[in-house]
Amino acid sequence: MRKQPTQKRAQLTIEAVYQATAELVDKEGMTGLTTNKIAHKAGFSVGTIYQYFSNKEELFRAMVKHSRSNALGEINAYLYSRESLEDPGALDLEIFIRGYIAILIDGFAFGLPLKRSVTRLCWMVESPEETAETMQALVVRLVQFVNYVQHPQLKLLTETRCFVLSRTIIGCLRSASLERLEPPSVSELTNALVEMVMSQLDLSRQPA
Repeated sequence: MRKQPTQKRAQLTIEAVYQATAELVDKEGMTGLTTNKIAHKAGFSVGTIYQYFSNKEELFRAMVKHSRSNALGEINAYLYSRESLEDPGALDLEIFIRGYIAILIDGFAFGLPLKRSVTRLCWMVESPEETAETMQALVVRLVQFVNYVQHPQLKLLTETRCFVLSRTIIGCLRSASLERLEPPSVSELTNALVEMVMSQLDLSRQPA
């Protein structure tokens, strides 16, 4: 970005530009998308957009960074809240996993209708390197959590298993977003992902 939006009004402007961009792509596709169209949709002059972005490609990159940063921030806050429990090792495993996956679904596939279009556009323009960076951040934070809480079941989540699970879950969510999975299917998707993670923990092998 040419400059960072430090004031609340500027931040709201950037949010409006992101949303307008995503809505245009949702309705018309990326062919023919211009900064003039984005500005008109957002209700600003094109000069306002150029204050922050030199071109639409730079705008796309900023959208990806912003969206992924928000999703990772929500995950970090959720894990921190569980780490702060008086006895984090006693947390209900299935409830914890369901909450964790719900945040991933919201941040990487669905959420409110307006948010879904932004998420979909991010998947369309994100580079493989950017995706890998986000996945690695998820793995590192989850491994930190597992090592900290010392939950008897979660100890089975090695770094390799965290790697496999994160790639599997995010891969499903990427496809769900791009293929426009209908919201009524979200509950079934959530249950399937929770079952997959629980199966990896293999309760029959619970440490004594």
